[in-house]
Parts: sequence; C-alpha cells; structure tokens
Amino acid sequence: MTVNISLIGAGSMAEALIAGWTNEQNNGRYHKHIQVTNHSNNTRLRYLEETYQVKAERDPASLIQHSDVIILACKPKDWQEALTPYLDYFTPEHTLISVMAGITTEDFESFFPFRIPVIRAIPNTSAVVNEAMTPYACGQHMTPSKHKIFKNLFLDIGDIQVVDENQMDAMTALTGTGPAYIYYLMESMEKAAIQEGIDPEMARKLVSQTLLGAGIRVKSEDIPPKILYEQIMSPGGTTEAGFKILQEHQVQSSVIDCISAACNRSKELGQSLTSNSKLKPDTTDKQ
Repeated sequence: MTVNISLIGAGSMAEALIAGWTNEQNNGRYHKHIQVTNHSNNTRLRYLEETYQVKAERDPASLIQHSDVIILACKPKDWQEALTPYLDYFTPEHTLISVMAGITTEDFESFFPFRIPVIRAIPNTSAVVNEAMTPYACGQHMTPSKHKIFKNLFLDIGDIQVVDENQMDAMTALTGTGPAYIYYLMESMEKAAIQEGIDPEMARKLVSQTLLGAGIRVKSEDIPPKILYEQIMSPGGTTEAGFKILQEHQVQSSVIDCISAACNRSKELGQSLTSNSKLKPDTTDKQ
C-alpha cells in the first residue's frame, strides 16, 4: 500500500523527490498520493502540479489530515514558521521527515506538544533518477512500523543508510552537497575536452559514462580508490602526468577542506537557528 505524502516546501530538493517517486521506474503509483505546498509561490506549485501530476494544496487541515508522512523541505531558517500553521492538525500517528541541514530530531520533538515520530534525512538530487543516497537518523519516538514506511519510501528513489544523529552534519556535507562537487569536476573535465577539440555533446557523454563506470566499480568491488587509481597510473605514463598537476595544486586536500567547510556550516546553521529561535520549544508534558 502506497502511503500519502505531503511536502511543505517546493524547492529543488522537493522537486527531486517528487520526480523520483512519480517517474516510470515507480510505475506512476505515487501520483495520487502526493500533495505539495509552499509559503506563497503559486506559480511554482502550478508547475509541480502540471509537470508531475501531483496535487498542490493550500488548506493546512487538508494537507496534514490526508497524509501519513509530512516532509519538511523548506529553508532551515524558516522551519518553525513553516510548521506553525499546520501544528494543530498533526497527530502522533503522523511521521515528520526533515530533509533540511542543521536541525536535529530533538529540535522537532521539542516543538510538538506530543510525541511524534521524526526522521532527519539527507537525500540528494540524484533522487530524480532514483539514485539518491539518503543517510538518516531516527528520533526517540520512532516505531518499527513508521521506520519501515520511511525505508520503503526512500528505497524507491535510491539507497539509504541509518547513522547516528551526531553524524548527520557530516552526511549533509558528504552526500547531500556531494553531487554539486561531482558536477563541478564533470564541468572541468568537459571544458578540458572541448579545449582539446572534442565536440561538447560528445565530451558530456564521455565524461558522464567515465564517472558512472568509476562509481559503479568502487561500489561493487572491495578495493580502495587509491588502489584503483594506482592500477591505471603506470610510471612515466599519461595518468601520472595528470596526477602530478593534481598533486601540485593540492586537489585532494582542497576536496577534504571543501567537505569540512560544508560540515561546519551545517553545524553552524543548527546552532544559530536554535539560539536565535523566535518560537520557544514546547515545555508541556508529553503524552
């Protein structure tokens, strides 16, 4: 049985999830089970409705009451403001899934006046082609049945990995933002190919298949990437010539620093939003 999903937020991450759930690989079985809303951009909602045959919904009661799972996909700084209009319609039977950086499951649990199952997940935009990697952490009120629903839902758009909550900022930097760094590398390789006289369309095909093949090999074989690139790099050969440039420019160190910076930013977002919150966490007895 397909669950009913509502997304609060209609940006690029929300669209990637919708695209993955409603594409041919999932046989259209999600089309009648997805609602989406945002703060005020009706043009954006019409686009999603027409493109993916999902329902745009402005009524808070209808959005929540007709859903099993609510996915919060707004900007982290807006999460409390975004949830507030819907708060009265949530029940402990709902599952809240956050796909935002920085905000912890405890933050959400403190916001609600009752115990609600919460999952903090970091999918990436590869959900569009059902190849997302989604690390996630469960809140303290998660149940086996709700956990199973989440796993089935996100396995339909890629792979998943449960992690400790304290690892989620690192996961945000590694897999959440990771595709952007891969696309940057691909752009660089395409530009190099064009510079050497290769047709742009052919360059894109060559580069994308090269990275796809390398990724599949690393995933399928128990061999460290270092061994794999050393296998290609014969002394005095072309690979070694290129590698010397990468080492001179400290590319590996730069990538490590890149991931660290993204991880630290995720931590900063959570800390700043918690300390500067305008809405006080609920302090009533949980039932």
